[in-house]
Amino acid sequence: MSVKSFATELKKIVEDAREKGTTEIKVDNLIAYLDEVLASPEQEPTEFQLEQYRAQLQSNLEHYRATENNRLEMFRSVIMSGQEAIKSSFLLNGGASVALLAFIGHLAQFRVGLVSGFAVSLLWFALGVLAIAVVSGAVYLTQWLYASEHGAARKAGFWMNLLCIALGIASYALFVVGLLDVYGRFRGLS
Repeated sequence: MSVKSFATELKKIVEDAREKGTTEIKVDNLIAYLDEVLASPEQEPTEFQLEQYRAQLQSNLEHYRATENNRLEMFRSVIMSGQEAIKSSFLLNGGASVALLAFIGHLAQFRVGLVSGFAVSLLWFALGVLAIAVVSGAVYLTQWLYASEHGAARKAGFWMNLLCIALGIASYALFVVGLLDVYGRFRGLS
């Protein structure tokens, strides 16, 4: 507040008091008013300071938008990567299951006794398909929990996310186990 505006405001207050019949102003009341003025900002900002403030706010807003856009793109990237991982696990385990079923069908025509050994190998691939199918459904539940306003639901969403990751890794591990099992059985055919 400038000196002139302070003096103008003080004069107005004194004149209002005089119009209301006050002939004396108590010193304590005047000191309380002056303390109030001293506690307020010293001066009003200049036009330059206001422009600086506006520019800083605009810069902060642009930084916030860029950060949020980056976070959104990273989230989309994570979602797409997760979807691709689910698809590839389905293809690996599902394709291996179909190929092994075809082989078992052909094997059953000539060497029926070997079919039961390859059925165990088929089980590994089928469990891999089951694990990734559970992941596919659990992803929806995970996102639903994350979108909740409740802290407990978000915490549950975090744990569901970890479960999805673990089941996805298990699906790949089951493929490797099934692959090694089939390889061992093929070597035993010779």
